Amino acid sequence: MKLLWLGEWIETPGYEVPADGVLVGVTATVPLFTLKNASGRQQRRPGRKVAVFLYTDGPRITFRKARTKREEPRFTGDFRVTLVLGDALDSGRRVVALASRVPSCAHQFVVHRDLVLDVPASFSEDDLRAAAARLIAETETLTRLCRQGYLYSATRPPAELVELLTDAVTATGTPAQGAAPGVLRPPALPAPPAANGRAADTVLPLTPLPPVVASLPVAVLGGGDYTRSEIIPALRRGHFQLYAVANREPQIAAIVGRDYGFALATTDSERAIAELPAPGLVVVATAHDSHTQLACAAVKAGHRVFLEKPPTVTPDDVQQLAATMRANPGAIEIGFNRRYHPLVGRARARLARESGPTSISCVVKELTFQPDHWYFWPNQGTRITGNLCHWIDLAVFLIDGSPMPVSTTLSPRLPGTEPGSDEERVLTVTFEDGSLLTVLGTTRGDDIRGVQEQMDIRRGNATITIDDLWKYRVRSDGIERYGRTLFRDKAHTAMYREGLGRIKAGQPAVYPVRDMVVVSAIQIAASDLARSDERAAAIPDWISLAAEETA
Repeated sequence: MKLLWLGEWIETPGYEVPADGVLVGVTATVPLFTLKNASGRQQRRPGRKVAVFLYTDGPRITFRKARTKREEPRFTGDFRVTLVLGDALDSGRRVVALASRVPSCAHQFVVHRDLVLDVPASFSEDDLRAAAARLIAETETLTRLCRQGYLYSATRPPAELVELLTDAVTATGTPAQGAAPGVLRPPALPAPPAANGRAADTVLPLTPLPPVVASLPVAVLGGGDYTRSEIIPALRRGHFQLYAVANREPQIAAIVGRDYGFALATTDSERAIAELPAPGLVVVATAHDSHTQLACAAVKAGHRVFLEKPPTVTPDDVQQLAATMRANPGAIEIGFNRRYHPLVGRARARLARESGPTSISCVVKELTFQPDHWYFWPNQGTRITGNLCHWIDLAVFLIDGSPMPVSTTLSPRLPGTEPGSDEERVLTVTFEDGSLLTVLGTTRGDDIRGVQEQMDIRRGNATITIDDLWKYRVRSDGIERYGRTLFRDKAHTAMYREGLGRIKAGQPAVYPVRDMVVVSAIQIAASDLARSDERAAAIPDWISLAAEETA
């Protein structure tokens, strides 16, 4: 399949069609407008940020992140809201579709079924241009409603958007205001086998780099900026064979695949798992709701798995992942990077010299996202699951004796915010031995240094503070001792070095099943509180899974 991206027709894999999607073979399109800041992240003063990061994080990490940000427009800088004329490939019927967050033109598009309208065979390109002109007059409304495609978020397009499309397409007798927009047509396809009457293959073969001798083949599921800045460089350092990359956006899959020398690119993560020679390694870095399903499918196919956080989103995920990890001991490593930080290791060793319950307080300066960012989709488990899980996991790692959590509380949502909002909330967890965890997630304060964190950890006669995973202080018996690392570091490099090293050496993963269940139980209970507006909840009964025998 070819699509038009940044003014160039590029060869990509075809779209994988989700349950609510309709695959449309394109006759013509009218791009209505470009979506600005399609990544959904709010950033300011990038030059100042680079200068500050050079001081806090050092040149290696700073240049790697800056390069990734500089290249981001290649991957997300040409998403449009596009009106499409074509044929629904599942039925052959003539349709007009409103496709959001797509390129300006392609051989095929996948569109939410609520935004696909049947039209008569006589519906022409002139009719398409007239409908597009009516929609362009509603650009302000479309900008508000069309920043996602409604294909992956478990939400349907709002009635206002469906009505807007219907009125624009059916009001054929009403003249459009302003200049008629231009029409784009996909290039002619080769002879019948590749005609628009069938779906394009979701796998695109590429020219791979020569494999490293005896290297383990790897499939990377998810091609976002974290994959490009952290995962792929780690795999290259470990001399893995980059075999398959998957991303639901075809242009992202194709560009990442070509840039980094993968053998194939696909929009279907399950196809990537199936195509990967076994035994191989599957790195799961997709949207959170797919993590468990893909990790379990990869293990079933005979592969090792490196599963990025959060490992689970729902109670069913926990049941499934726990069963898979127990049936396949050591097959799944879970990527909570802060466990690998040297200052965290130092704090854990110091706490081991004390006795009694532990009190941990964390203040986390979170990134600011636009309200339509995928982190806020209802099927992603709130930002408590997507981000604050880091500090829940850290507490489980640091508290001595592995006590079970018994309850969690969440402060009320801010006045004027929507139900389910997890902005500016305080999470508190009580453990059966009297240990306590408090986490404040806030977007307030200076944002130039990105995510920032301050931790206060107390047990017995020791008080330990870790400032932004950079500076360390322990106080005991009136004596203070200080330490620090040269630069601030989130320990991604150390995590991948150790985790991938174990996989390459054929050694088992070390992340415990019990910790996965406990961390999941806390984050799911807290996310449920955010959605329900309740204040407190007991940890769910299914946490008893953690007490079962583990490998």
